[in-house]
Amino acid sequence: MLLTHSKKKVHQPSITPDALAARQTKQQTLSGKGIKEFGIYRLIFGGLIFIGLTVGIFWYQFARIPEGGQAGIWDQLQWHYLFWLLLFLPVDTLAAGLRIWVIGRVLQPGVDFWTCLKAEWANLGLAMLTPSQTGGGFGQIYMLIRGGMTLGTALTVSLISFLGSMVVLLFIGFHALLISSVETLALLLQGAILIFFLLFALMIAAVCWPASLNFFFKGLQGAIWKIGCRSRRQENNAFPHQTRIKRLIDFLHNLSQKLIDLCSLHQRNMRRFFSLSRSSFIWVCLLSLVFMLARAIMAYLCLCFLGIEAASMRDVLETQLNLIFLIYFAPTPGSSGLAEGASMLMMDSVIPAGLAPFYNLLWRSTTLYLPAIAGLIFMSWTLIQDARRVVDR
Repeated sequence: MLLTHSKKKVHQPSITPDALAARQTKQQTLSGKGIKEFGIYRLIFGGLIFIGLTVGIFWYQFARIPEGGQAGIWDQLQWHYLFWLLLFLPVDTLAAGLRIWVIGRVLQPGVDFWTCLKAEWANLGLAMLTPSQTGGGFGQIYMLIRGGMTLGTALTVSLISFLGSMVVLLFIGFHALLISSVETLALLLQGAILIFFLLFALMIAAVCWPASLNFFFKGLQGAIWKIGCRSRRQENNAFPHQTRIKRLIDFLHNLSQKLIDLCSLHQRNMRRFFSLSRSSFIWVCLLSLVFMLARAIMAYLCLCFLGIEAASMRDVLETQLNLIFLIYFAPTPGSSGLAEGASMLMMDSVIPAGLAPFYNLLWRSTTLYLPAIAGLIFMSWTLIQDARRVVDR
């Protein structure tokens, strides 16, 4: 009897966190087909907002060109800078893709660099269609899973790469607040720094102490219940009102449990990442810095290509890094409208009025439009292949 009991113990199956997360995701996908339709409509709506804001801001900027402001623009183009601009064009994407590969080779060796590169393009593509770049992470995770990475590992890879960007942006924010001499949009920049520090602290607290989310949601549920009890006394029919309050509290409770489980999974994976290779996170931060510096250098090369030599490279890089920090959490899809408007204001002393829309169009094309379109193409092709497999089955 004792031997039989011990054998049963030995042969009990164990479920890893990644397998459990994959099973839960599969069940949610099978039971909620309407989520995909909502996602498609959301992307279409975000794309229409992006196109509308982009067309509107460029129409406004081109309409502000004074009479004769476009004369001689082709004659002053410096074509030899076009070579350097094309040379720097893939640097930011390569740095971001290499950042994903550095994390992936530690957590799950075997994922190739091409998959990481497509994941970064998909990140840019969906970020262009969703508010505050919220959809970029989903596209990145999807392409990593299609490349052979498990769900839990893909989630952690996305989080660590985002954390590397946040660390670099933290130093840029300190520089903008204490050292930078940029006066345009100073108040808005200070507000963005305050919001960034708050979000950074909340993210660190959620990942390091998942139980803090439970404390926050319990306080929120208690506050909602107290407000509901006060307003219930003023209503004649209290039962439906109490039912709505209870549904909201149950929803918050379920949401808190899912977030706590997800943060716990991230915490285990991040501990494994730092225990296996602590120096890899330094490379992640350095590659994040290369990613942002490459975008700033491309802005300077756009100015040189248009024949604008009114500012030094150091001033342009400083302004561009502050601009990246300012629009990183912009609420519009792909920072459309806000990025072009902030660029026009912050670069007003450098760029003539007749060349501002041409510079913004060239700058946004090299830093966002081209890699984002590549990401949407690869993402669409992958979705079509998955749909064909489902039809064949």
